Amino acid sequence: MATRFMTDPHAMRAMAGRFEMHAQTVSDEARKMWASSMNIAGAGWSGQAQATSYDTMGQMNQAFNNIVNMLHGVRDGLIRDANNYETQEQASQQALGH
Repeated sequence: MATRFMTDPHAMRAMAGRFEMHAQTVSDEARKMWASSMNIAGAGWSGQAQATSYDTMGQMNQAFNNIVNMLHGVRDGLIRDANNYETQEQASQQALGH
């Protein structure tokens, strides 16, 4: 017996919303971490130690931004695909006269 594949645009949009929430969480935590690290680095560090700390934190901040961008990409793809599916489904229904 063949398995039927069903696309649910509402579920796709709901999942997109979950990816947005995850992206917001990552972004919020990255900001907290950045602020905390700036307080630590500014507490008496200087010279090469401070420069290295800032460089490391900058790299970590970029990594978090990359994660947020990937999550947004998945979110956007789910929304786009849900919209495309609905458009195609409507066209098929019209072609069939339903």
